[in-house]
Amino acid sequence: MDLTAERQSVPLSDGNHIPLLGLGTYGDPRTTPRGTALECVKLAIDVGYRHFDGALVYFNEHEVGQAIREKIADGTVQRKDIFYCGKLWNTFHPPELVNQLWRGH
Repeated sequence: MDLTAERQSVPLSDGNHIPLLGLGTYGDPRTTPRGTALECVKLAIDVGYRHFDGALVYFNEHEVGQAIREKIADGTVQRKDIFYCGKLWNTFHPPELVNQLWRGH
């Protein structure tokens, strides 16, 4: 495994690579101002992060997604460069609920 500064990732069995360092996007929704995740993810992409950790219960996935879309649109990254790790609470595992959440309903 090549873990040099140029290649800070681990290969997966499907041929993709997951970056070793990722940015966690949790912020307490009661105390974190809206837009914080959006700006943090955009800045993180600008400085080289490509791995992002999020979850439905963080209540900011829309901001994380918007930041990634904006950085793709401005040419900073391509979708294939981003590794997003999302977590789904156990009560949302039935297929009909996963589909609703995935589609943003």
